[in-house]
Amino acid sequence: MNNKWLPEIYYEENKKGLTNGLPFVKVPTDKEMPSAIFLCELKEIEEEEQNEMFVHMFCNMSTLKNTLDKETYDRVRTCIGLEPIDVAAKKGKEITDRVNNNISSMSEK
Repeated sequence: MNNKWLPEIYYEENKKGLTNGLPFVKVPTDKEMPSAIFLCELKEIEEEEQNEMFVHMFCNMSTLKNTLDKETYDRVRTCIGLEPIDVAAKKGKEITDRVNNNISSMSEK
């Protein structure tokens, strides 16, 4: 796996761009998206003129899905407020089917 490199996080100027305003990483062709990204959180301490720093790690869900057994992956998803993958996939398919039906009905008019 070639995912051990230092990515740069970019932000679009507005929500009308390619990522709809979501931050993104430009992944070189010889690299893969990192399995984890570390970000620092800085919080001002009100009484003092300094900051507290906390380091957070964000994991790539694709890496977790490809390496964990289904039960563990669903437990991770549930812990972070997501539904189990089968439930989410079923709901996603229902949404996709509705969109496709709307597109089909619009093109028939």
